[in-house]
Amino acid sequence: MYLLTKGSIGCITAISIVLLSACTGGAPAGNPTAEKPSAKEEAKNIQDAKLEQAELLILSKVASITQEEFERTIAEPVRAKFPHYKLKYIIEGKETSLQSMMVSGQAPDITITSLAGMQSSLIPLGLEYDLTGLIKKYNYDMSRIEPSTMESLKNATSTSAIYGLPKYLNTVVLFYNKDIFKRFGIAFPKDGMTWEEVTRLTASLTRYEDGTQYRGMSLFYSNMILENQLSLPLIHPTEEKSSVNVPAFQKLLMTYKAIYDIPGNKPEGDITPDKELTAFHKQRNVAMVASPMSGYGRFESDPDLDWDMVAAPTFPDAQGVGYQPNTIYYFISNVNKKAEQAFQVVTELLSDEVQLQANKEGRPTILMDEKIRSSLGSGHKLFKDKNFKAVFYNKFAPMPQANAKMAPLVNASSILQGEFAAMISKGTDVNTALRLADDKINQAIQTAKNK
Repeated sequence: MYLLTKGSIGCITAISIVLLSACTGGAPAGNPTAEKPSAKEEAKNIQDAKLEQAELLILSKVASITQEEFERTIAEPVRAKFPHYKLKYIIEGKETSLQSMMVSGQAPDITITSLAGMQSSLIPLGLEYDLTGLIKKYNYDMSRIEPSTMESLKNATSTSAIYGLPKYLNTVVLFYNKDIFKRFGIAFPKDGMTWEEVTRLTASLTRYEDGTQYRGMSLFYSNMILENQLSLPLIHPTEEKSSVNVPAFQKLLMTYKAIYDIPGNKPEGDITPDKELTAFHKQRNVAMVASPMSGYGRFESDPDLDWDMVAAPTFPDAQGVGYQPNTIYYFISNVNKKAEQAFQVVTELLSDEVQLQANKEGRPTILMDEKIRSSLGSGHKLFKDKNFKAVFYNKFAPMPQANAKMAPLVNASSILQGEFAAMISKGTDVNTALRLADDKINQAIQTAKNK
């Protein structure tokens, strides 16, 4: 680090050569042989001194990171490391949107958001800043970080620039209701299962009993399509056209459709990802749900729900490969010329100590350290006995190269999700769903190009 103590600042900023000599042990005042710092050294000393004073504005587009969590997990460790730094935290809302902040001259120094938020908000507003130079200057060890999170970040742009560093990650797991398994005398699911095994298990749990239609499994399919295990792009990375009408997407959707084709497992009416997760933890008639791990946050309002989780099922020809990480990042801007201070803050928040605390509370670490990973959820007040290690059981699938031009303009994932839901509700085939999604995505691309 280039931070200086209060005493050393006095040394480097003193006007008197005497004071400078006393601090550095140089020749006494009046000695013509006393060495003066070069202009380059003086400029560096002044810059280093300025780094000790900074007020940084942090904007979160993630509403779940509350003011209380900010104070405890961000502000406190930063104050301990950099007592002269002041942090201001804003959670984005109707009156505190990023765009309105920019208009009022309150550009954030750090923005907490996803890759989608980077593409749709930060880059269009010119808030991106490549950290490669600062990583090199501070010799920051990038090997500490889960590589798929950085690969995904680079693939989300056309420049391979490093616009931020990850805060925590999320991925799809398989939740299950222990009471339903016990009711039917069926063994709990386990880590390492394939889609074929889980589909058979779903069939054994789908039955009508005592006036209730029990469903073996539901899917929070939005993340499962966008962050798919096969690393499939929805828009061609270099050509302005859809990429969904391909055999690999057919394989993916047929696997998901097979779950709903089990007699009795399809819900009545239209389906949405939210309804499918709600059926699991509120209606309690669903034995398993594939969902982002963060979904467990909803279970805090259901203390009598006896649940646990295992790793997401995988394909037989790609065993051990889970879903792409759904990562939240700290994105650093240089609009206010404070990128270096912001970088210091963010790298402190990626320290072992800070990551360990967040990991224990249930925010999965982005570090590769197995000791830290094994502590996931161990400090959660309600769920410390759950199988949180399921998050790290599979290898994270890499994010495919994104079409940096079209990805912010066309919500291809929403289009494909809509056709998937219509397919399940109406009973149409996979080929029709993919063809319709392909046409709609291409139409959306053409509309975006004509604007």
